[in-house]
Amino acid sequence: MMKFLQGRIVLSLLFIGLLYSCETVTRKTNPAISAAGLVKNTEATGFTIQDLEDYKKLTVSDPWQKSTDNHFEYYLLKRGEKAPDALNGKQVFLTPVRKVVCLSTTHIGFLDALGKVDAIAGLSGCNYVTHPGVKKGVAAGQIHEVGYEQGLNYELILQLKPDVVFAYGVGSEINAQLNKLKDLGIPVVLVGEYLEKSPVAKAEWINFFGSFFNEANKSSDIFKGISDNYYKIKGEAAKIQDQPTVLTGLPFKDTWWMAGGQSNLAVLIADAGGKFLWSDNASEEAFPVSLEEVFMRAAKADFWINCGSVGSIAELMAYDQRFATLPAVRNLKVFNNNLRSV
Repeated sequence: MMKFLQGRIVLSLLFIGLLYSCETVTRKTNPAISAAGLVKNTEATGFTIQDLEDYKKLTVSDPWQKSTDNHFEYYLLKRGEKAPDALNGKQVFLTPVRKVVCLSTTHIGFLDALGKVDAIAGLSGCNYVTHPGVKKGVAAGQIHEVGYEQGLNYELILQLKPDVVFAYGVGSEINAQLNKLKDLGIPVVLVGEYLEKSPVAKAEWINFFGSFFNEANKSSDIFKGISDNYYKIKGEAAKIQDQPTVLTGLPFKDTWWMAGGQSNLAVLIADAGGKFLWSDNASEEAFPVSLEEVFMRAAKADFWINCGSVGSIAELMAYDQRFATLPAVRNLKVFNNNLRSV
């Protein structure tokens, strides 16, 4: 198996761990709140939290790729409190929520940091989870596989009676799934953290999840610890003058879907002290690149990371013998993010 990268580029992998760490700090103050009750996000742009007198209003904006002017509003009311007239006809969630369904395994990281994994009753992708608590819950029959997209098990979700289903969408077709859940009376919330422009912005969604558990102070403290750690390491990496060049990914058939030059991965590599080979690209999303262009640029790559499903240099060579000509391969500077797998 290919070992993980040692040295400067390993910071890019450390950052990923930081996003899901549960380190807290001693600060006990509330998040900064404006006169209108709007909690000020540090970097995240996909959601807002408005802390009003009797309830909270959460707004999620454009939570799928190529979405434009799509906004979803959710209202949180503490259990036992009377709903004000302003909430008539609104989608209201009673907090703290006690039972949730997650339609993305990425949601587990946020719930884990908040200490709320036990609230998970249903999950898409149980077979792809490495979290010990979740695996234990699946084995004990406490966490149920609810299926994917068109194969979503609506009957099972109804039986689970979740307080909230955390969903996500890649394209506008998610609306059909949302409407189906709403028609069945299943409370659903869209989460778009994967669309944020930086790893820290993605991590800030812990405040969104924390709101459903009445854990605003805890989530704020966790996020501050993550942000502080990230920028501390970024500052140390910035002192390094020699920036190694980095290739990512693996082709599918005759096309290499490359991470955009403004994507999360590109930002992560730059913050870790590396130089992404397609940093001149202006896209935030993956885009197709010909194999010929990849080989031309990869001739300058010091490292190759996140190389798809392959687990060894031998497997890489079996995929395409031409990879042997790349300096990163000849120098054994190929590293994959597969240290832990199922």
